[in-house]
Amino acid sequence: MKTRKLIAMSALATVLLLGGCKKFLTEKPLAQVAIGDFYKNRYDMEASLAGVYSAFQQEMIGKDQYTEKYLYWGEYRADNFDRFLAYTKDYVDEIALNGLTPTNQFSDWTGLYGVIGRANSTIKFMPQAAALDVTLTPALADSYLSQAYALRAVSYFYLVRVWGDAPIRTEPYLDISEQADYPRESKDKVISQVIIPDLEKAYSLVVKGSKPIVYNMGEAAICATLADVYMWKKDYPNAIKWIKNLFAAKGPLGTVYAGLSEANLQPSASWKTLFAAPATSNESIWSIHWDFLKNGCACMQTSWTSNNKQINIDEGIWATWFQPQSQNTRSTDIRPRQTADVFVAQPKPNRDRFLKWYPTAAAPTAADLFPASNQYLPVYLTMYRLGDIYLLYAEALNGSGDLAGALKYLNFIRKRAGIPEYLANDPLVADQTAMENAILNERQLELFGEGKRWFDLVRTNHVKQVMDPILKRRQIAAGNLEAPGFPDPETKSYWPLHRNVLNSNRKLVQNPGYTD
Repeated sequence: MKTRKLIAMSALATVLLLGGCKKFLTEKPLAQVAIGDFYKNRYDMEASLAGVYSAFQQEMIGKDQYTEKYLYWGEYRADNFDRFLAYTKDYVDEIALNGLTPTNQFSDWTGLYGVIGRANSTIKFMPQAAALDVTLTPALADSYLSQAYALRAVSYFYLVRVWGDAPIRTEPYLDISEQADYPRESKDKVISQVIIPDLEKAYSLVVKGSKPIVYNMGEAAICATLADVYMWKKDYPNAIKWIKNLFAAKGPLGTVYAGLSEANLQPSASWKTLFAAPATSNESIWSIHWDFLKNGCACMQTSWTSNNKQINIDEGIWATWFQPQSQNTRSTDIRPRQTADVFVAQPKPNRDRFLKWYPTAAAPTAADLFPASNQYLPVYLTMYRLGDIYLLYAEALNGSGDLAGALKYLNFIRKRAGIPEYLANDPLVADQTAMENAILNERQLELFGEGKRWFDLVRTNHVKQVMDPILKRRQIAAGNLEAPGFPDPETKSYWPLHRNVLNSNRKLVQNPGYTD
């Protein structure tokens, strides 16, 4: 969106420099081709859809080292990770200490609107290409449209979760003279008039009961996103409806998800398969595939790189969940030693050896060798998987007053993790409030590093409760003796709009609590 003004100014400057030649002003340049002329056949539309996926993939993993929006938006403001003091940067300090400013590079939403713009073009020109190319069959066109609608919805869902209100644009820009400045619409309007209709349209177009490609937005991925959206709205009946639709869909191995017990999850002994080889696990729903040979290094703070990290695991959860796993007497939980290297550089580890994306040992007993060649391995980022949905289902059931159902699905996850299941009379799950906290705590462990934690805290209104003591500890350690913690979750839970975004659109207004 913000580049259109620059293009217009460049074009105007060229006209002025060349003078008032009437022929120049009226003659169409040979190199100028109307955007609609690009969309004429099946291959054009496949390339267009690939462009939507590519833009979203880059937005999540980042175009440069340590620019992964997947984690900066979904994890790094929460309690799972903290700044690595030896290598921290100003923009990381802002995030870890709750001092965000409009110049923070991760407060720029331009990339998401780039995804939306590509999706808009794919949706707009699919009928034209189908009319011109008989090989673009109705079934193919519907499949491509379904994915374009779904990816547009996911992009808008990130916008409302990260910034709240956002401009709505559902048509591609076809002419430089078109209106470019749009005001922000309420987050509720974006959800009700764009996100939910787009996902419902995607679901109506997708073939039901087919074996999906785990790297595409298929039937189950659409259902998972709709369930997530309704959970954001605290609309538990609709969330339950879409989770049940997901259970009826098939996973990447062609088996129905079912959602009946822990047996439908990836087995404990091969839990790591979910992350190292998602296409071979029927728990997988939707993952992003980043291939080193095609895309270069997946240089995230949680991937293997030879450079120093700016982020490491927060000392609180390290002390309570990770470090005890390095002792002879430890819990039976299969997850922490497969998520991070708990043995390296003892007794004072750097807490930056994140292993979750890599095919390491299921039960390591010593520091992982972690060869340099690991940085050449593909990285698969989990967007949705069945374990995530089980815990969302437990949360929805609990919100609906069904504590027994919530306990059942919470215990499916704990049983697969190899830890004791809760009894119905346990005070930790005895009422709705306790159950909600237990589910939220289990989501933190089960989904550690999967881009969920911050959104979970915001969705369940736990930001201040969870983050205040942690932020005060970090702020005092940084020399701020006043240590305000998280003073205003109603406003500061959202990011500020980047100054460049504000400058590019005169109709935008900054989020409350931030200066322009």
